[in-house]
Amino acid sequence: MHDNPHPDGARTKQAISSRLHGWIKRRYRTALGLALRGACYGAGTAAATVTAYWLQHRP
Repeated sequence: MHDNPHPDGARTKQAISSRLHGWIKRRYRTALGLALRGACYGAGTAAATVTAYWLQHRP
């Protein structure tokens, strides 16, 4: 078993932080794409709802 040269775990925290940053950076574009897709679905649903409401309640 390896002895940790940093008993307070400083190196481990740095490694975890670096890995987390890399994970976020790699998935940033995917997350933005999914957020845009969700916004488009929401806008389309809102437009369809408003149109249906308008058609039902016009004189």
